[in-house]
Amino acid sequence: MSIRFRSFSSHHQEEFRPIIEEAIREAKTEIANSKENTKPISPDVSIGRLSRLDSMQMQQMALEAQRRQQLYLIRLEEALTRLNQGTYGQCLQCRDDIAMERLRYQPDAVLCMRCAR
Repeated sequence: MSIRFRSFSSHHQEEFRPIIEEAIREAKTEIANSKENTKPISPDVSIGRLSRLDSMQMQQMALEAQRRQQLYLIRLEEALTRLNQGTYGQCLQCRDDIAMERLRYQPDAVLCMRCAR
């Protein structure tokens, strides 16, 4: 059974504010911590050919992880905006409510499970 926002006051929606704000802090920390791993590999560093390729591959993987984290941060900030506007928890496609369980698991969700499929 999913609980729908329409039956809750804005006070109940506000329960998600600390969840979203904590996720934003964690995402920003993760992005800051990944900066060291995303620095360019200097060509004058004397490492073996395979080690250089391995370092470049690890750098690309770190860049992709950082990119995903930045997109997640954007989605979380948009969720906070929707919360401030009173539309948080509403499916962007069908305008039905998103289940609270889904929002607890994925606070940046913009679609209900039916529309996400």
